[in-house]
Amino acid sequence: MKAARAFLPAAAILLAALQICRAYEVADASGKVFRFDAPPRAATIVPAVTQNIYAVGAQEYLIGNSKFCNIPDGAKKKAKLGGLVDPDYEKIAALNPEIFILPTLTDGTLRARLSKLGIPVFTLGGEGLANIAADLRMLGELFQCRERAELQAKKIEDEIASAPKIGPESKRALFMFGNIAAGKGSYVGELLKLCGLKNCADSSNGPWAAPMREFIFASAPDMLFVECANAGETKKLLEYYETDAVWKNTPAIKNKNVFFVPRDVVGVPSVRVIEALRLMRNAVKSADAQRANR
Repeated sequence: MKAARAFLPAAAILLAALQICRAYEVADASGKVFRFDAPPRAATIVPAVTQNIYAVGAQEYLIGNSKFCNIPDGAKKKAKLGGLVDPDYEKIAALNPEIFILPTLTDGTLRARLSKLGIPVFTLGGEGLANIAADLRMLGELFQCRERAELQAKKIEDEIASAPKIGPESKRALFMFGNIAAGKGSYVGELLKLCGLKNCADSSNGPWAAPMREFIFASAPDMLFVECANAGETKKLLEYYETDAVWKNTPAIKNKNVFFVPRDVVGVPSVRVIEALRLMRNAVKSADAQRANR
């Protein structure tokens, strides 16, 4: 009996030691260090974050996300916490995640409200393809899914490394999201460069801007990429570009070099943009083949 009693404190000490051994630290993009004993219960209201969490295989730890998070299918079943514009703080408080994951460029009001709720914010990087790879690795550390995270990050870095050089003969291009063009500093602007294309919108004000019609005509894009939701929208958009007084006189429209990229692969800066890049590179090859046959 005495031996059994002596064993209990020893077992407790051993258990505590094992718990300490399992504890780990992770620094977010802001440099803030978090300490966990196990992968934390997490939430976000950013679709790109949700997609990246699934990409590293950590979806079991995601307990809530945005009402706009519908990719992959499993994301639809998570608790819905509003969106970036209209977070549902009541639901967030009730869910009480251990951390809330947000990108660097997020409204300070949201962070302040989460702080008042006692929910720490884990910050990921800003816009940019290199930051997507870094975010994947960070999520791998956060949720202890390092191997899968490294695999996904490496895929992005390999695609970046294989980019053709942009030279004097490189084609000029625009990528349109409605009336907004992806400019310098945007992740989609980077996709254009990784296709070996000159981005006509590099001279615009900021990474996302609505180009003037005079600018569209003067920039004379050889290729036009357009974000679209579905086949029905593709038909309507093509009709618009082919009949608009300005667009129809650009080389892209005249030579039928208009390519539509699905919203679900290019709409947010997540691991899925690699699919968009492959589609775009295939479009460039198609345009080159078409030009060679003329």
